[in-house]
Amino acid sequence: MLRFGTDGIRGKANQELTMEVGYWLGVGIAKAIQPPAFAIGRDTRESGYWLAHAVGLGIASLGIDIIDCGVLPTGALSWVARSLALPTVVISASHNPYFDNGIKVFDADGAKISANTERGIEGYLAEFLEGKRPFFGPLGGVDQRSFEDSYVDWVLTKLGVIEHPLRVVIDGANGAAWRLGPNLATRMGAEVVATIGDKPDGRNINAGVGALHPDVLASMVVQHQADLGLCFDGDADRLIAVSESGAIVDGDELLTMFALYLQRRGALAHDSLAVTIMSNLGIERALEPHAISVVRTDVGDRQIATAMTRDQLSLGGEQSGHIIVKNLGPTGDGLVSGALLLHALSDWGGSLDRFRAEEVVRYPQVHRQVRTQARDRIILDPDFMELRADLEAELGSEGRLVLRPSGTEPVFRILVEAADISVATRLAEQLVTEVEAISRRLTTV
Repeated sequence: MLRFGTDGIRGKANQELTMEVGYWLGVGIAKAIQPPAFAIGRDTRESGYWLAHAVGLGIASLGIDIIDCGVLPTGALSWVARSLALPTVVISASHNPYFDNGIKVFDADGAKISANTERGIEGYLAEFLEGKRPFFGPLGGVDQRSFEDSYVDWVLTKLGVIEHPLRVVIDGANGAAWRLGPNLATRMGAEVVATIGDKPDGRNINAGVGALHPDVLASMVVQHQADLGLCFDGDADRLIAVSESGAIVDGDELLTMFALYLQRRGALAHDSLAVTIMSNLGIERALEPHAISVVRTDVGDRQIATAMTRDQLSLGGEQSGHIIVKNLGPTGDGLVSGALLLHALSDWGGSLDRFRAEEVVRYPQVHRQVRTQARDRIILDPDFMELRADLEAELGSEGRLVLRPSGTEPVFRILVEAADISVATRLAEQLVTEVEAISRRLTTV
């Protein structure tokens, strides 16, 4: 049975995530939350139309009304939830190919529903698929609405127009932001000189464009002599940027810029931000001279959001470009991040290259992985613990190890950071050799 993961339920559309499963998930979502109404929206993949209707029908079968938002980015759907004070269902598989799809749910505050509520929905789904069906009464109604213009109006109300015009190229990933991204940038005062990923056909979402393929946008930025490129993924919950020279700017570098920009305005709560263990050590080195501290969490936007709430932080995010700006919403919103970047870059004089040269620090990162059935035991093995301690002592304050079992695959993941790429590579290869040996020993015992 499909289960909620770090970002909702995911599966191959009409194979794992069938319309029947979508329908019964809708019923389970309605029974677990029981609001007066739900909003529902989706991205552009071809299965989204049908899956949204299946989930919506499941919800309506319990007499609960549906507000159908059509195609809308995930961050905008979080805003819809907050604006209407209604839970909202998002039909999207984010950066995945078109043949995948997914379902996640925001509460009436626009944040992901709790893990306990997700477990409750899973329990209902299991019952329904086993044949234990609820009693159905009158159907709920449906109200189709467009929220694109009102969402842009809200962003402009919060951030306003930029002071200095910027030439921008936008990659909509053939996804939910294909039209909304250029519209927002234009209304903020930017000149959108070109767009790509702006012809969705249901099957080309994320296909060779978008946040996982920023090289295409990079060449367009240089070709059009633009100041900036904004690159979204299929549901536009993340942002990757491109500088005027075509350099790709990831979430860590954007967080560095946003932290400094917010600090200047007295809006960086506690002069601190939250990042995951995968973020580059350079983010800490870059922000130390500005007395900005960094809180690290486990991988996942839910972990970032939890840390931000716990420590009352206003900024957090991931290297992937999934960024939360607390006073602009409780979840990642690539369009809001793009709007904030336009302001920060305008404030910096319009050159992202200059900002990177003056303020960004990056440590080489080397990633490796070992396939093993002993992934969870390796981390507690005495030989491994001794090796880890020795390598951490060798790196000292000028490097970092992130060693962890995958949560979804029979894989042990290795990340080594060091000031020198040759050192990071040597230690990563040493770890691979030693972890393979430990794995063989553990699996033959």
